Amino acid sequence: MRSRCTATTDTVCAPCQDEYFSSEHNHNFCKSCTICNTRKGSVEVKKCEKTSDRICMCVAGYMPDVRYTLGSKCSLCPEGFYSIGGNENCRPWTNCSLLGKNTLRPGTKTDDAVCSNHVTQPATSQSATPAVNLSTTDHKNNKSTAAFSPSRPSVIPFICPDTNRPTETNWGSLSLILICLILLMVSGMSILLLIIQAAKKETKKRPCRNNHQNGRSFRIPIQEEQIDSNSSLIKN
Repeated sequence: MRSRCTATTDTVCAPCQDEYFSSEHNHNFCKSCTICNTRKGSVEVKKCEKTSDRICMCVAGYMPDVRYTLGSKCSLCPEGFYSIGGNENCRPWTNCSLLGKNTLRPGTKTDDAVCSNHVTQPATSQSATPAVNLSTTDHKNNKSTAAFSPSRPSVIPFICPDTNRPTETNWGSLSLILICLILLMVSGMSILLLIIQAAKKETKKRPCRNNHQNGRSFRIPIQEEQIDSNSSLIKN
């Protein structure tokens, strides 16, 4: 597209220039073609055309850089890895020693390592570790030793507790219990003394009340006698 339409003019289209393309019918401008960076291991496998973009690919020993268009810029494989090209990621070399074989040809950036066809030595395991002897601490002059090896599970010695050992007396708990008992006895005696004193006070108050009541009982006959004498005088 050369220019967009306006109120008075129609859209003007024109072929894309060199190194530009447009892959579909639209009203957008042509896009620039992808550039293959040959210094970064990229090569052109398809030229840029008016209707399609250029296609790039990484050579052997390189892998695509994800920050750029696929294959336009590549990264060199690290040590111990190789790539056969074709925009594939780098792969690690084959470890012949782990397979129990000899290495006929070491790996490179572009080729894998080549191993012998027959096994020359037992295959080694990555998880295999040398045996380690561990000894536990002494427990009443008894020593036990445990050996760890890759061929059998590890054994951890179990030390049984000594049941014949006399238990230590907890003097702190006994002292606390004794103090509580003494406080209970003192409080009980104090309450008993208060009850005895209250009983003594109660017994002292009772005789006075009885004497006062007896005094009143003796007055009643005297008054009655006076009333009887007055009544007799009135009659006379």
